[in-house]
Amino acid sequence: MRKTLIAIASLALMVACGGKTQIAPSAPEMRTSADSMSYVMGMNIGRNLMEADSLLNIDMVAQGMCDAYRGGARLKDEEARMAFMKYMNYDNYERIKAFETQYLEEIRRADRKFVATNSGLTYKVVELGDLKTTVRSNRDTMLMRYRLVDMSGAVLDTTYMRADTLRIAAGELPKGVLEATKLIGKGGHIEAWVPSQLGYGADGCDSLGVKPNTILYYEMWLVDVEKR
Repeated sequence: MRKTLIAIASLALMVACGGKTQIAPSAPEMRTSADSMSYVMGMNIGRNLMEADSLLNIDMVAQGMCDAYRGGARLKDEEARMAFMKYMNYDNYERIKAFETQYLEEIRRADRKFVATNSGLTYKVVELGDLKTTVRSNRDTMLMRYRLVDMSGAVLDTTYMRADTLRIAAGELPKGVLEATKLIGKGGHIEAWVPSQLGYGADGCDSLGVKPNTILYYEMWLVDVEKR
């Protein structure tokens, strides 16, 4: 969350400036402890920006920070707010959506057993269970075993590491996970790629190590459904 706030603050500074960046002809020397601390702060901001959005123009970020620090922002507050909202709510969303669509299409081309639902969930039924026993209400309790993997192949969570079965109310699951379990029924086994809008979205999930706007792979076994 801290990194997200830093990135958002830096982006807000970025959209509050315009024109060419004035860059010193040579890098300043670090003569004092304050100089070194200033450089360290710049390093941290730069790394956080790369993690949040590698498409940002770092020269414009630097110019915006200088302008704001010196009280010379080139856009009015309302103009800056509108530019910020356009980027975050439309430009950024469309770019993420296009990437995820292409990524999931590649998954389906690589393995023709994977298919997509209207929502965007990409899945493959490994073993069909009893469809008469499946989730009908968000108040139903599910017993399931699963493995959660990110796009890099890192295992973020698995019930097998704890040698147990997850017991959880259906309404507490991400939309894509709930949708996948409804496709197999009790005793079923499914593999599913969950796009970010059906997973943890722009917030991610710190407790699981899920970064914002991340496609997730789930392998799930629906052990039982307890009706409420």
